[in-house]
Amino acid sequence: MNRFEADQRPMRVLLLSGDLGEGHNQAARALAEACGLPRLRIQTEVVNFMRQVYPGLHPIIKYFFLRGVEKAPSLYGYLYRKTHGLDRMSISFRSFLSIGLGKLTELIASTRPDVIVCTFPLAAAAVSLLKEKGLLRVPLVTVITDHTDHSLWLHPHTDLYLVGSEAVAGALTRRGIVSSRLCVTGIPVRQRFFETPDRGLLYRSLGLSPERPTVLVMGGGGGMFGDDIRMLIRSSAVREKLQMVIVCGSNAEVRCLLEEEVRRCGAVHVIVKGFVEEIHEWMAVADVLVTKPGGLTTAEAVAMGLPMLLYKPIPGQEEDNADVLERAGVAVRAAANRALGDQLLELAFNGERLQRMQEQAGRFRCEQSSALAWDAILKLQPRMPARAGRSFGLKVREAL
Repeated sequence: MNRFEADQRPMRVLLLSGDLGEGHNQAARALAEACGLPRLRIQTEVVNFMRQVYPGLHPIIKYFFLRGVEKAPSLYGYLYRKTHGLDRMSISFRSFLSIGLGKLTELIASTRPDVIVCTFPLAAAAVSLLKEKGLLRVPLVTVITDHTDHSLWLHPHTDLYLVGSEAVAGALTRRGIVSSRLCVTGIPVRQRFFETPDRGLLYRSLGLSPERPTVLVMGGGGGMFGDDIRMLIRSSAVREKLQMVIVCGSNAEVRCLLEEEVRRCGAVHVIVKGFVEEIHEWMAVADVLVTKPGGLTTAEAVAMGLPMLLYKPIPGQEEDNADVLERAGVAVRAAANRALGDQLLELAFNGERLQRMQEQAGRFRCEQSSALAWDAILKLQPRMPARAGRSFGLKVREAL
C-alpha cells in the first residue's frame, strides 16, 4: 500500500505549462484529461507558468517571441544552435528565473503538490533552481514536447524525463542522463487521437466529399503560413483534384487573407477555419496533413496514422522534429526547390507510399501516451517526500 492509499487521498500534481507555442498547453491538457481513467487517483491543477509567475512580462515576452520566430527564423535558429549543448544555466538566465521565484513558491505553497510536472522548459528550469537552493524536495518531472535534447529542457534536479521517442532517449543518454531518469512514453496526446471514428459519418457532418482525397493544412496554434499556402489555393490542379481544409489557429489576420483568396479563386473545395477544438475529427478524414512540424501536432497525426508533408520547419526544434519523423518514415519533408502543390499531389495519389507511412506510424507511436506518462510518474511514489505546504512557502520567503 502506498501512502496515498493509506491517506485515502489522490496524489496531487501541479502541471506547469506555457503558451510560447500551443503544444506545451496541449500536452498538459492531455495529461490532465487522462486523470479521468478509473485506475488513476490523481488530482491535477494546470497552470500557465509564464502568466502566473511573470504576469507583467508575460504578454511582452510572448509577443516578441512569436513575432521573432515568424519574422526572423534564421536568428532564432542561430540562437537555438548556440545554446543547444550548454551544460549549465547562464548567469543572465538564472537572474531572469530568480525574478519569478517568489511567485512560483507562493503557487507551490498554495497547491501543495506531491509532484510537479512541467511541459514547458522555463518552468522546469525554475523548479530545478528551487531544488538546487535546497528549498524544495518535491519530485520534478519534465515532459519534453519536441523530439529534441536542447539544453533548455535539461536541468540537474529533474527526477524524471518523459520523452517522445527512442531517438530523444538516446540523445539524452549520450548527454549523461542515466536511464533510470528516462522513460519513452511518446509526446502526450489526448485519448481521442487513438480512437477510430466512423469516417462516413464524419464526411457528412463536416461537409466533405468521400470521393476526393482530403488534405488538412495546419500552421500551428499561431497559424504561421507563407505564400506557398496561397499558391496551393491558386493551383488549378490542386483545386480540381483535392479538397483542402486549412486551419489557421488563432491567427485571424491570416484566416481573413486566405478566405479572400478562396473567394477570388472560386475554390469551392477549399475550407478555411480558425481555431478548431475537434481537430481529431478533421485528422480522421484527412489523407495527408501538410503542417509545420510542431511536436504536438505531429504527435497527434502519428497517433491517428496520418501521413505528413512537413512544410518549412523553423530552424530549431521544428527541424529536430522533422529529422526524427522523416527517419521514422511517418513524414516527408517538402523540398524547398519544388512547388508545394506538385509535391502534395504526388503524395496524395501515391496510395502505396501512404500505406507504408501509415504502417510506420503504427510502429512509431506509443499507444495511450498520456496513460504511459502517468504510469511512469506513479513509479516515483516511493521516493516522494511529504507534499509541499505552507511551511515550505515561509521557508522560501525567508531564503529569498
